[in-house]
Amino acid sequence: MKKDILCIGLMSGTSLDGCDAALVKINQSDDFLSKEEFKLIDFITLPYTNDFRNKIKRNLSDDTAKLSEICSLNFELGYVFKDAIDLLLKKNNLAYADIEFIASHGQTIWHSPTAVNGNVASTLQIGEGQVISVLTGIKVVSDFRVADVIVGGQGAPLVPMFEYLYFKDNSKNVVLQNIGGIGNLTYLKKDCGLNEVLAFDTGPGNVMIDYYVNKYFHKQYDENGEIANSGDIINLIFNALKEDKFITKNPPKSTGREQYSHEFLEAFANKYQFEMYDKKDIITTITEFTVYSIVYNYKAFLDGVDKVIVSGGGAHNKYIMCRLKEELGDIVFTCDEVGLNSDAKEAFAFAILGYLSLHNRFGNVKKATGAMKNVVLGEVSLGLKRED
Repeated sequence: MKKDILCIGLMSGTSLDGCDAALVKINQSDDFLSKEEFKLIDFITLPYTNDFRNKIKRNLSDDTAKLSEICSLNFELGYVFKDAIDLLLKKNNLAYADIEFIASHGQTIWHSPTAVNGNVASTLQIGEGQVISVLTGIKVVSDFRVADVIVGGQGAPLVPMFEYLYFKDNSKNVVLQNIGGIGNLTYLKKDCGLNEVLAFDTGPGNVMIDYYVNKYFHKQYDENGEIANSGDIINLIFNALKEDKFITKNPPKSTGREQYSHEFLEAFANKYQFEMYDKKDIITTITEFTVYSIVYNYKAFLDGVDKVIVSGGGAHNKYIMCRLKEELGDIVFTCDEVGLNSDAKEAFAFAILGYLSLHNRFGNVKKATGAMKNVVLGEVSLGLKRED
């Protein structure tokens, strides 16, 4: 027998904008979910303060991370996530008791899915699920990436399961392109099966753009791509960026701020003497590289593209969207243009992944992550009843 349940998906991505919270309705049944059985009801973002954002950034680097701060942030993020939940519930006149479960991605602070320098393959997302569970009394699913890494996967991307359920098209080859801090794609060949889904990271999305916009213009991001649209490409720097070996690496592949770190970006700026150039041209060049990395991966690794649906912060960057349309044609749309809030997609997706986990169903797509087998994702905090 089917019944409607409400759940919440939480996401904090590499852009460090804030906590995204999606309120989702699922028509629960014994069958595998189809698009008609789940719906996004509402979505909010609770922005991080500058001090909190900078505290997270410090702890994304081996050179500046502190164990004491990481330990504290693990709890602090849980409290912030709880605040986002409260905001979403208040907006919709709901109480904790109305929510069946919460699925929280947490905040990735280190992602190393291959063994390197004597360390085993590993990944770490903080934002303690039990903090959320104890404070709300709601069951929480968290730590989604761990199980996939254990069975040889990259631990990313995990959104392809949701994208397969929601966007599969029987007549078109569809690319779902997310442009958050890191760019990633999911490729759904027309009428494909789940084992045919291809997904991987394409390279930097907004991470480099945001860094240099903050450095030179003291802004968090290039709103609407206005700075990029006002400058010109610096060929010397652009050609150097194109030598990035991650871009040409064969999938499955995933990356993060570990590769495009503060240290890397400062060293790159010094090597190519950014101080010599108009800073608007720097931003244009870096933004063009994001476009290049996306288009390169399409041409190198995909077998025909009929429709591209862009989500994440990059969907709001008019320079990126215009250039993608120039390179790929009038097949490029934002997620909003096809009926789904671009900013809500990943939080929505983790709500669905949480549902699968709680019903003992696998959530990874082997071809996307490179895992040896399908696994149930996440850890569960039981959400014992609160004693107010």
